[in-house]
Amino acid sequence: MKNLKKMLLIFNPHAGTQKFPPQLFDVVDRFNAAGYLVTAYASQQVGDVSTMITEYASGYDCLVCSGGDGTIAEAVGALMNVEKPPRLGIIPSGTVNDFSASLGIPTDIMAAADIIVSAGSHLIDIGRFGSAYFTYVAAFGKFTDVPYTTPQSVKNIFGKLAYFLEGVKQAGTMEAVRCDFVLDGERISGDFLLGIVANAHSIAGYKLPQEMDVQIDDGYFEVILIHMPSSLLEIPKILSMLVTQEIKEDVMIFRKARSIEISAEYPIAWTLDGDYGGEHTYVFIENLNQAATVIYDYTSQAEGI
Repeated sequence: MKNLKKMLLIFNPHAGTQKFPPQLFDVVDRFNAAGYLVTAYASQQVGDVSTMITEYASGYDCLVCSGGDGTIAEAVGALMNVEKPPRLGIIPSGTVNDFSASLGIPTDIMAAADIIVSAGSHLIDIGRFGSAYFTYVAAFGKFTDVPYTTPQSVKNIFGKLAYFLEGVKQAGTMEAVRCDFVLDGERISGDFLLGIVANAHSIAGYKLPQEMDVQIDDGYFEVILIHMPSSLLEIPKILSMLVTQEIKEDVMIFRKARSIEISAEYPIAWTLDGDYGGEHTYVFIENLNQAATVIYDYTSQAEGI
C-alpha cells in the first residue's frame, strides 16, 4: 500500500472506567481503513504522554489521544513544545471529559474515532499559566481540588458521582481567598469563594451563560468570580444563580479577558484542567489565540452539543 499517513495513538489505559483498551483493535482497524499506519502506545506512568509527544510527534501526520481531561491537557501542553505539531484527534475516555464535550466530541469510542477520520481540523485557543498550559480551565477556591483529590479507584466505580460525593465532604467549610485581579487592565479586588478562568461551554456539567457568547477560538477567556458569602445560608442563593444563569455582581462577576493577572496575600492552590497546578501568590494567565489544531465537528461545537 502506498501513501499511508502516519498516526501516533496514545491512550491512558487507566482513564475513567477503562472502556478504551477493549476497543483498541476496532479503533485501529477504523484508522487503517481510512489510510493511516498506526503506532499505538499505552502510557505507563505520569508524564509519559508528554515525553512521547515531545520526542516523537513531529514525525506523524496525526496524533490521537484517548483519556480524560488530564491526559488531553498533558498532550496539548506537550504539543506547544513541538516544532512541527501534528493535528490532534481526541477519543474521550475519562470520568468527566469537559474539554471534549465543549468540542462536541461524543464519549462513544467508535463515534469519536469516526470524527477523527471524517471531520475537519480547526484552530483553538490554549491557555498559558506561567510556564504551564491548559486547554479549558484554570481555577482556584472551593471544590476545585475535587478532581485531583478524589481517588482514581473511586472515580472508576462511581464516575461523575465520585466528584459529587467528594464535594459533599467539603460543603461544610468555607475559606475566603483574598486576591487582586487585573483583567485586560480592569482591576477587581475582594474575597472570593471561587475563581474560574475558562475556555469552554461547560465546566463540570455547568453551562456558562449564553450571554457570555463562548467561542473557543476568539482569543478570550471567560472569567467567573464568586464572592465569599457572609454565611453558609447564602450557598443556596449562589447555587440557584448558577442554575438559572442569573447574574448579580454582588454575588458573582462575569468577564471576558485576553490576559489575567492574579495577586494574593498568600499562596493559593490552582487546578489546571482537573489536575493540581501548584500554589502561587502571583500568576499571569495568557490566551494563546488559535495555538493548537484539533479535529472536531465545528457545527457540533458551535451548538454546544
